[in-house]
Amino acid sequence: MFKRKKNHAIDTLIDETMNIRGSMNFSGGIRLDGKLYGNLTLSDGATGSVIMGPKSKISGDIKTDTAIIAGEVKGNIEAQDFLELHATAIVNGDIVYGDIEIHTGAILNGNVSKIKTSKALKKVSNKKEKNDDK
Repeated sequence: MFKRKKNHAIDTLIDETMNIRGSMNFSGGIRLDGKLYGNLTLSDGATGSVIMGPKSKISGDIKTDTAIIAGEVKGNIEAQDFLELHATAIVNGDIVYGDIEIHTGAILNGNVSKIKTSKALKKVSNKKEKNDDK
């Protein structure tokens, strides 16, 4: 029913026994089962995905292409392509997404807004130009 934009292999694994303090930049696929106290940001010019296990926690913002969240996030999420919130997900922060899938049971406390793609902006611009010509 829903199609995922990108599937990345997992290049980095943060085990459930790990607690990391500090922000991280990444590329490729990252799976987090532990805790991160800081921002998780996709490196400039890179593509990547974030997968959070059900016991994982991030206290900070997430910026990525694709995110699959089953844990807890205390911060904002920006997923340029695709965001999936599993039933065990708890998000306390705002979300900006390309496409989104929210499973029954997920908890979301924040604002949700869709990224305006360049195609959509171009259509609106062309439509306005046509109306101005009349």
